[in-house]
Amino acid sequence: MGAAKGRWSEELPWILWAYRTIPRSSTGETPFRMVYGTEALVPVKIGLESYRTEVYNVETNSFGLRANVDLLEEEREAAHQINMKYLLQTTQHYNSSIKKRSFGVGDLVLRELAASMPTKQVKLQPNWEGHTR
Repeated sequence: MGAAKGRWSEELPWILWAYRTIPRSSTGETPFRMVYGTEALVPVKIGLESYRTEVYNVETNSFGLRANVDLLEEEREAAHQINMKYLLQTTQHYNSSIKKRSFGVGDLVLRELAASMPTKQVKLQPNWEGHTR
Protein backbone atom coordinates (compact mmCIF):
# COMPACT_ATOMS: atom_id res chain seq x y z
CA MET A 1 0.00 0.00 0.00
CA GLY A 2 2.83 2.39 0.84
CA ALA A 3 4.62 1.76 -2.48
CA ALA A 4 1.51 2.62 -4.51
CA LYS A 5 0.92 5.80 -2.53
CA GLY A 6 3.14 8.02 -4.68
CA ARG A 7 2.16 6.47 -8.02
CA TRP A 8 -1.21 8.23 -8.42
CA SER A 9 0.13 10.44 -11.21
CA GLU A 10 1.09 7.34 -13.21
CA GLU A 11 -2.31 5.71 -12.72
CA LEU A 12 -4.43 8.80 -13.32
CA PRO A 13 -4.53 8.59 -17.17
CA TRP A 14 -5.78 4.98 -17.00
CA ILE A 15 -8.42 5.87 -14.42
CA LEU A 16 -9.62 8.79 -16.55
CA TRP A 17 -9.70 6.56 -19.63
CA ALA A 18 -11.84 4.02 -17.78
CA TYR A 19 -14.16 6.76 -16.53
CA ARG A 20 -14.62 8.20 -20.01
CA THR A 21 -15.22 4.86 -21.74
CA ILE A 22 -17.64 3.11 -19.34
CA PRO A 23 -21.33 3.66 -20.19
CA ARG A 24 -23.31 5.66 -17.64
CA SER A 25 -26.50 4.14 -16.27
CA SER A 26 -28.32 7.46 -16.60
CA THR A 27 -27.80 7.81 -20.38
CA GLY A 28 -26.63 4.41 -21.57
CA GLU A 29 -23.76 6.12 -23.37
CA THR A 30 -20.09 6.75 -22.63
CA PRO A 31 -18.86 10.30 -22.03
CA PHE A 32 -16.33 9.74 -24.85
CA ARG A 33 -19.15 9.00 -27.32
CA MET A 34 -21.13 12.03 -26.18
CA VAL A 35 -18.13 14.27 -26.92
CA TYR A 36 -16.60 12.72 -30.05
CA GLY A 37 -19.56 10.87 -31.60
CA THR A 38 -17.78 7.53 -31.84
CA GLU A 39 -16.84 4.68 -29.54
CA ALA A 40 -13.33 4.69 -28.14
CA LEU A 41 -10.93 1.99 -29.23
CA VAL A 42 -9.18 0.53 -26.20
CA PRO A 43 -5.39 0.96 -26.56
CA VAL A 44 -4.80 -2.77 -26.06
CA LYS A 45 -7.02 -3.56 -29.06
CA ILE A 46 -5.08 -1.30 -31.43
CA GLY A 47 -2.31 -3.88 -31.80
CA LEU A 48 -4.77 -6.79 -32.22
CA GLU A 49 -6.33 -7.70 -35.53
CA SER A 50 -9.96 -6.68 -35.73
CA TYR A 51 -12.35 -5.51 -38.42
CA ARG A 52 -11.95 -1.94 -37.31
CA THR A 53 -8.14 -2.02 -37.56
CA GLU A 54 -8.06 -4.10 -40.75
CA VAL A 55 -10.31 -1.80 -42.82
CA TYR A 56 -8.81 1.44 -41.48
CA ASN A 57 -8.31 4.05 -44.20
CA VAL A 58 -7.37 7.65 -43.39
CA GLU A 59 -9.73 9.24 -45.95
CA THR A 60 -12.79 7.12 -45.19
CA ASN A 61 -12.09 7.40 -41.47
CA SER A 62 -12.06 11.23 -41.67
CA PHE A 63 -15.31 11.19 -43.66
CA GLY A 64 -16.90 8.80 -41.16
CA LEU A 65 -15.82 10.90 -38.18
CA ARG A 66 -17.31 14.04 -39.78
CA ALA A 67 -20.57 12.15 -40.34
CA ASN A 68 -20.55 11.04 -36.69
CA VAL A 69 -20.08 14.64 -35.56
CA ASP A 70 -23.01 15.72 -37.77
CA LEU A 71 -25.25 13.12 -36.10
CA LEU A 72 -23.91 13.83 -32.62
CA GLU A 73 -26.58 16.39 -31.75
CA GLU A 74 -29.33 13.81 -32.36
CA GLU A 75 -27.51 11.27 -30.20
CA ARG A 76 -27.10 13.83 -27.43
CA GLU A 77 -30.81 14.63 -27.60
CA ALA A 78 -31.65 10.91 -27.34
CA ALA A 79 -29.28 10.57 -24.37
CA HIS A 80 -30.92 13.61 -22.78
CA GLN A 81 -34.35 12.00 -23.13
CA ILE A 82 -33.03 8.78 -21.54
CA ASN A 83 -31.48 10.84 -18.74
CA MET A 84 -34.77 12.66 -18.08
CA LYS A 85 -36.59 9.30 -17.90
CA TYR A 86 -33.92 8.03 -15.49
CA LEU A 87 -34.33 11.13 -13.29
CA LEU A 88 -38.11 10.69 -13.26
CA GLN A 89 -37.77 7.05 -12.18
CA THR A 90 -35.27 8.02 -9.48
CA THR A 91 -37.57 10.75 -8.21
CA GLN A 92 -40.57 8.41 -8.13
CA HIS A 93 -38.55 5.77 -6.25
CA TYR A 94 -37.37 8.34 -3.69
CA ASN A 95 -40.82 9.87 -3.26
CA SER A 96 -42.47 6.46 -2.78
CA SER A 97 -40.85 6.14 0.67
CA ILE A 98 -41.77 9.62 1.88
CA LYS A 99 -44.75 9.92 4.18
CA LYS A 100 -46.83 12.96 3.28
CA ARG A 101 -47.89 15.18 6.18
CA SER A 102 -49.92 18.33 6.23
CA PHE A 103 -50.15 20.83 9.05
CA GLY A 104 -52.92 23.25 9.83
CA VAL A 105 -53.14 26.43 11.87
CA GLY A 106 -52.93 25.58 15.58
CA ASP A 107 -51.18 22.22 15.13
CA LEU A 108 -48.35 21.58 17.56
CA VAL A 109 -44.99 21.08 15.83
CA LEU A 110 -41.28 21.11 16.67
CA ARG A 111 -39.15 23.85 15.15
CA GLU A 112 -35.39 23.68 14.68
CA LEU A 113 -33.71 26.44 16.67
CA ALA A 114 -30.79 26.84 14.29
CA ALA A 115 -33.21 27.83 11.52
CA SER A 116 -35.37 30.17 13.60
CA MET A 117 -32.66 31.79 15.78
CA PRO A 118 -29.19 31.07 14.33
CA THR A 119 -27.41 33.72 16.41
CA LYS A 120 -28.89 32.66 19.77
CA GLN A 121 -27.83 28.99 19.49
CA VAL A 122 -25.69 27.86 22.44
CA LYS A 123 -23.81 24.57 22.74
CA LEU A 124 -25.87 23.05 25.59
CA GLN A 125 -29.21 24.46 24.46
CA PRO A 126 -31.79 22.03 22.95
CA ASN A 127 -31.81 21.78 19.15
CA TRP A 128 -35.60 21.96 18.92
CA GLU A 129 -38.34 24.11 20.42
CA GLY A 130 -42.07 23.61 20.61
CA HIS A 131 -44.52 21.17 22.09
CA THR A 132 -43.17 17.86 23.40
CA ARG A 133 -45.26 15.11 24.96
